[in-house]
Amino acid sequence: MGSYRPVYYGSECEYPRFPNRRWGSCIWVFVVVFFAAAFLVSLGGIAANIFLIIKFIATDTTNFSSQAPEFPLYKNSRFEECSSLVPDAANCTAIMDIISHTSYPLDQDYLRRGYIPISTAWRGVNGTYFDWCTAASCFNGYTVIPSTARPGVIGLTTFGIWTNVNILTLKYLFAFLKRNWALYRSDDRGCKGGIREIGLIDWVLLLSTAGGEIIWWWVDYIEFVQNPIPNTTLSIYAWAATWLLASIIHYHPYSCVLDRSPVLKRVLSWVLALLTVAQWAATIHVLAVGRRYTLETLGIYQGYDCVESMVTGTAQCSAQRLCSDAPLLGNMPFYWDFLEHMISQGSVALFVILSLVAIQPFVLATWRYYIGGAYSWSELFKRVDIGPIAGPATASIFGAFFTGIAASVGVYLLTHTDREAPIVASPYCNAVHVGLSTWRYYLDLDPNSRALRIVKAFFNA
Repeated sequence: MGSYRPVYYGSECEYPRFPNRRWGSCIWVFVVVFFAAAFLVSLGGIAANIFLIIKFIATDTTNFSSQAPEFPLYKNSRFEECSSLVPDAANCTAIMDIISHTSYPLDQDYLRRGYIPISTAWRGVNGTYFDWCTAASCFNGYTVIPSTARPGVIGLTTFGIWTNVNILTLKYLFAFLKRNWALYRSDDRGCKGGIREIGLIDWVLLLSTAGGEIIWWWVDYIEFVQNPIPNTTLSIYAWAATWLLASIIHYHPYSCVLDRSPVLKRVLSWVLALLTVAQWAATIHVLAVGRRYTLETLGIYQGYDCVESMVTGTAQCSAQRLCSDAPLLGNMPFYWDFLEHMISQGSVALFVILSLVAIQPFVLATWRYYIGGAYSWSELFKRVDIGPIAGPATASIFGAFFTGIAASVGVYLLTHTDREAPIVASPYCNAVHVGLSTWRYYLDLDPNSRALRIVKAFFNA
């Protein structure tokens, strides 16, 4: 085994400065073993992800179909069954009192406007609890408003975020482990040269990043710019995969191939660097539009379009009035478990930390360059860049965190939920609107759009 060099140039292999075997064999081996274990955890997260997708898809849907005539009324919920139950007046009075004490800002907004929101599977105050089906029975006799969901209703779910982070983590860890395995086996003979340096999984990483995180993501972003919606399905980590690509082309095995064409390497470096910055800025735009939705400060906005021709019943308001009632047709979130909020907040934290890691070498290299030094700016950049180790470390920690929470929530949804959905009722009009249930993260809905959402999540697009 040859001696370690922080960076190899020319016909020899090139590796990042961090980590390196100058740290000492024990420390270096510990770091590599840690990331190898993280890789196995990430694979376990993907396996859990696929298992839950299969379970969600295999959900019994004999009680509803997105093509059924009554689907615009009840969606994928069991509101029809529960609202047909004879309500207990005392129970309904107690339930309305409990709802009036809600702590959710959006629910409070609905109540101030004279609506009754049902946004949880159950709720309680002072030891008195009610379940969703009992609450739905209180709207027996109400006119159900038929509607179709707007694109923003089925947005980026916590399940989708988990998938995005798992894929990103796998890419980071694979690049790290392959590079360090080559470093461990290095013997000063330099690169083999040519395309032989790039293996099958390398090609999968390159092509999936180019096709998913870059091309697909930008196509969807252009559509987003043309029609901004608060709850988009755009991944907020696609830029990080582009950043990974911009980084790894400077190191083994990609540098061994690109060093044969310095002009191509320079052009790719600039293109990927600029693309990363542009995609990061575009992601900031996505977060800026969606932050009020994520933080639940957006307020009430319409998420469904009324099907006026299907409005029937004994409502005290006209069909035209009901179909123009934006709050009644609002896109109200449904709260399953407080752990889901941790994923939403953690996803933003991961974005911020990865951003700081990406910016770090630019700041330090520029500072050290202007205070004087013996190295060029590009050399200083490589010397201070902690991204090759901090990037996979950050993704690994958050990936394990998300896997633990998301898997727990997924199992909870499989065992403790039964098509509960958001409900908004208008006592004044004697009408009620039922939204889509997220009890299977919408994977129990239309097979065509379901397949697209799954593929999109796994491409981190």
